[in-house]
Amino acid sequence: MRVRVSYFAVVAIAALLLPAGGQAERVLLSGEAVKAKETPGGAILDACGIASTGGRIYVSDYYHHAIEAFSPTGAFESQLPFNSASGPCQLAASQSGALYANDWHEGVRRVLPSVLALGAGSATGVAVDQATANVYVNRRTYIAAYEPSGAPVLKEGQPLTVGLGTLGDGYGLASFGGRLYVPDAKDQTVKVYEPALDTVNPVKVITGSATPQGGFNSLIDASVAVDPNNEHLVVIDNLQPGFEHPQAAIDEFDSKGNFAGQVSTKFTDAGPSGLAFIGASLYASAGNAGEGGVLRFGPYTSGGTFSAARQGAAEPSTQLSAVQANAGSSSSPSPAARTQAVIVQRSGIKVSFEGKLAPKKLPRHGSAPVRVAVGAKIAGVEGKDPPQLKTISIAINRYGHFDPTGLPICTERDIQPATNQNALKACRDSLVGVGSFEAKVLLSQQSPFPAEGKMYAFNGRIHGKPAILAHVYGTNPVPTSFTFPFELKPSKGTYGTVLKAKLPQATGNSGYITGLSMNLGRNFSFKGKRRSYLSASCPAPKGISKAPFSLAHATFDFKGGRSIGSTLVRTCGVRG
Repeated sequence: MRVRVSYFAVVAIAALLLPAGGQAERVLLSGEAVKAKETPGGAILDACGIASTGGRIYVSDYYHHAIEAFSPTGAFESQLPFNSASGPCQLAASQSGALYANDWHEGVRRVLPSVLALGAGSATGVAVDQATANVYVNRRTYIAAYEPSGAPVLKEGQPLTVGLGTLGDGYGLASFGGRLYVPDAKDQTVKVYEPALDTVNPVKVITGSATPQGGFNSLIDASVAVDPNNEHLVVIDNLQPGFEHPQAAIDEFDSKGNFAGQVSTKFTDAGPSGLAFIGASLYASAGNAGEGGVLRFGPYTSGGTFSAARQGAAEPSTQLSAVQANAGSSSSPSPAARTQAVIVQRSGIKVSFEGKLAPKKLPRHGSAPVRVAVGAKIAGVEGKDPPQLKTISIAINRYGHFDPTGLPICTERDIQPATNQNALKACRDSLVGVGSFEAKVLLSQQSPFPAEGKMYAFNGRIHGKPAILAHVYGTNPVPTSFTFPFELKPSKGTYGTVLKAKLPQATGNSGYITGLSMNLGRNFSFKGKRRSYLSASCPAPKGISKAPFSLAHATFDFKGGRSIGSTLVRTCGVRG
């Protein structure tokens, strides 16, 4: 049974939470988003969880051992009993109508459409991947995964675990876009995992160092949620651990992990609390032992007056920042004018990765022809040369599809060696994209690639599998052509197709690659029907017109065993 003394809560008056000179980024729309007094008990005693599915809002009623169901307008509709030694707290729901509840620090069970326990052991958080309907359970030192049937998700025949060895003391959990967000009270950070890429190491660590409190104070029994409209993360940080009525802050971070401001709150007597995004609004449940309720905050509004040092500071653990690339510059293989790049610096290497999807408006169901542009720049730090690039992998979101059916196949012997003109003459009908290439040539007579050149991408095959043959020709320092194949491999999870190229020629001492870009996409006819080499849909949930998503993830492997990964997050709109 949970004691009334709160280990974690949200309590504050707006003026106490905002930095000097700042303004609220989310306006309080309702101090009584649900009518708690209409419930059978006449009140909600500790509203420590909230979720929405099937057009209803569900709120935990801990001390009444129940989950209360409300209409979108907040009217009480029904009560779900939750018989246990403790009581329901964190809630999570799928789009298909399944509802899950965390029995306070005990286990997790499905409440709707039928009761089902998920595994054994204590749990401190639950989340649902809306794309797969898989359920993730925070087990404090790792995250377990379950299929909608309740069976463990298997990887290589064993139950999938996420964060084992890197998660110290996890509380709360959120899932969005193939990523898991989990507060770690051991080192007071929020760790972001992407199981499709790495089940052990986080792809991002948010320290909260740019917040007014200079870092998270206490993440014990924390709550987190991700805004599906812009992939912003909100985190509840307890400022007075152990207090019966502690003060707390709700910190907001943008899709890159940068601090975006603090939500204006008027919570009292709260903790733990639940967070959920419903439509365009943020809902926060509150109430520690006494009468609790739900508050509703409006959509995030940019353009606040937070200081530049706070609003623009990147988390030092990830070293991510946004820059505007200048298209057309000979030193920048930019795929499109003024696209936003993500910069990752690690182990003496700096990689800038950028990309664009066109058009931006796509059908919610089905697919439409698209073009995808990706580009990367590679450099050393402190004036040093970077190591040679050995392999590059670019994973494209699963909502994008490659289909070369009907395109002629180009072979490497058709275009190697060849000038740009001769390569096009031999394989013009196989052309699927264009781009650029850059390198630093140290030994001009021995380098296998030119210092710079135009790149043509042709539809091909490697070992009988679909591939893109990237052909480059340049005259500086000497006329040279260079072709490297990108194998197209199917993948599961967030990304559906991986383009991977091995660059054995680049491992010598004659030079190293500094940049490349590709703009892929083509419409054509086959057997009297219009087809597209690349097509996509927009993964916006029903009722939402825009959705952020992970467009692409690039992995760069260098000589010496060093590796750098970078993810591009973009937004699409629903057409029609």
